[in-house]
Amino acid sequence: MNDDTATAREYYRKQEALFGDGKGNDGLYYLEQVDNDLREQGRYRIALKREFNSRYSDFAPVYVPGDTTRVLLASTRKPDPRKKRIKTDPVTGEGYSHIYGTRYVQEIRSTDKQGKVKVKRFKEPRWLQPELQKDSIYSNRSEGVMCFAPDGRTLYFTSSRMIKESQVGTRIYKVIRQAANSGEETEKKEWGSVSLAGICGDSVSIGHPALTPDGLRLYFVTDQLPGGFGGKDIWYVDRLEEKWGQPQNAGELINTAGDEMFPYVRENGEFYFASNGHYGFGGLDLYKVGNVAGKEVIIHFGIAFKPGTEDGLLTSGRSGRNDHIYRFSFIPQQLKINLLTVNTVTELPIAKVNVTVTADNGEVSYLETDSLGRAEMEVVSDCEYVFVTDHPRFLKGKGLVSTYREKADRLYELQIGMQPIEKPIVIPNIYFDVAKWELRPEARQNLEELLTILEDNPNITIELSAHTDMVGNDEANRILSEHRARAVVDYLIGKGVYWDRLEAKGYGETQPRQINEKDAREYPFFKVGEVLNERFFGRLRGEQRETALQLNRRIEFKVLRTNYKPGPNSLFNPNQMAVAAEEGTKKIGETQLRELRAVKGRFFTLQLGVFKNVPAVLNQFRVVFTEKLSHGVVRYCTGVYDTREEAQQAAAALKQKGIGYLIKEFEFSH
Repeated sequence: MNDDTATAREYYRKQEALFGDGKGNDGLYYLEQVDNDLREQGRYRIALKREFNSRYSDFAPVYVPGDTTRVLLASTRKPDPRKKRIKTDPVTGEGYSHIYGTRYVQEIRSTDKQGKVKVKRFKEPRWLQPELQKDSIYSNRSEGVMCFAPDGRTLYFTSSRMIKESQVGTRIYKVIRQAANSGEETEKKEWGSVSLAGICGDSVSIGHPALTPDGLRLYFVTDQLPGGFGGKDIWYVDRLEEKWGQPQNAGELINTAGDEMFPYVRENGEFYFASNGHYGFGGLDLYKVGNVAGKEVIIHFGIAFKPGTEDGLLTSGRSGRNDHIYRFSFIPQQLKINLLTVNTVTELPIAKVNVTVTADNGEVSYLETDSLGRAEMEVVSDCEYVFVTDHPRFLKGKGLVSTYREKADRLYELQIGMQPIEKPIVIPNIYFDVAKWELRPEARQNLEELLTILEDNPNITIELSAHTDMVGNDEANRILSEHRARAVVDYLIGKGVYWDRLEAKGYGETQPRQINEKDAREYPFFKVGEVLNERFFGRLRGEQRETALQLNRRIEFKVLRTNYKPGPNSLFNPNQMAVAAEEGTKKIGETQLRELRAVKGRFFTLQLGVFKNVPAVLNQFRVVFTEKLSHGVVRYCTGVYDTREEAQQAAAALKQKGIGYLIKEFEFSH
């Protein structure tokens, strides 16, 4: 292939400018595809399989089914090395090709004329020199590309042997292997009688058989059937009872105006072939039919596979003279995650952290960090991994790594910070208007991190505290901080956090901030351990003083307990003011609220009480009727009944549960 891609692009551009038929653009597109393939790191290592090759052409290797220590191949080497001259095939200009066999052994057994068994043993296993397959499979013309049927005994092969002493081109034949060679040299014939495979009749030259794993479809190659795309095409026939059906072209997805040859069907059903008509690196390249977004496409592949592996053999003329057999082995994609767990305050590593890794394919793994806070894990492509870190002295941490669309080898570096629980943790960027305690919109967004912490650590309870600077009246600052702490707690409860996990405290200016390692890194003019109290402020001026004031104005939390379990009343906050459906509130926890006055006519109901705060008893009902009364109290009722008797029957059930009630009669006009 010409490496001067710039020149090729220029020719394609000129062609498109002159003719405008799209062919120049097609050339540019395929050239780009080739460039992409060349840039992409391949996952197969290829090397010449010297044991199989000669100075002649060697090609079309196949593994013997059920025995990966045996390989058949075709070769134009001399059938009899003692003869100096060989017959030449008028089609190829080389010697006729024949089928050879080789075995991977550590010893050879033979029997002499007296019946004595001799054993020759090698230090290491090796492939033997390929031996000509004689018997019925041999002819004085060419034998080539072959495949085994699923039974492991029937071999289909290409041959140009004479039929009734006439040269008729190539045909596909079949032969049955009588018995596997055990490795002992014997005179027993291995191959049975050869017969035509019964494909396409006698007038069409065909070759290159390839069977599907179920044996019900046979692919072959010919340029002598009507309806092709030009050059040699791949065709197929389906098995109909005991014979093959009519040939069908494999279609435009596979075939082009060029040559498509050497079809191969892997044991998993993947279809491979060689072509010089699809874009490629020049000459015959390898391709396979793949699936992209639910659509079959041709993938440039760069073939017999060793069963059950990604290793195998292929034929290539890359040496420039003859075809030779190469071995290839798959290099698995190397994807690894290096995890580091650190203290978010000191940024020092944390040892002995338990890590749970959950992949989106359902697999769960467990790791533990070493003394340097590190752990590593090999992963696979097209997967998402969630890492959850756990240590008794820290809040849980979380990290995510996605390997989707990763084609190359990669080492992922993942650092997960963990908050220590023994010290208060500042929630950054929670700002209020001057002398106000309503949460600003940006403050609500910044509380999402705290919501995530509470969700990831469902066993903790926290004190949510607000602090002010030292400007203004002490008592006013305390009251302001209490309102601000309560505003944050109410917001979290509104987001679904159980009320009994949260405790609001307003400290005003009584707990000035102490500089930690993280603060000192961000503000180098402060030192670790310094307390921003009134005495310290006397030493500050200008920007440093403003920074200290800002650091003191903060919302922070500290962990109170790590063994929390929700109780039956956890959904209901006893400090929450009573609300009614008339105010637009439709639910409290899982309880639906409906307006009592929306019920028209005369009816009876069971009044649960009149409350200033939401009662925990609401948790036991799916639907509750509300009526907003004066002074901020709300009437809560359950059930609507036409008669007092019906209400009394329902009341009996409440009494058994120990729930207080009062039967009330109402009448609201339409």
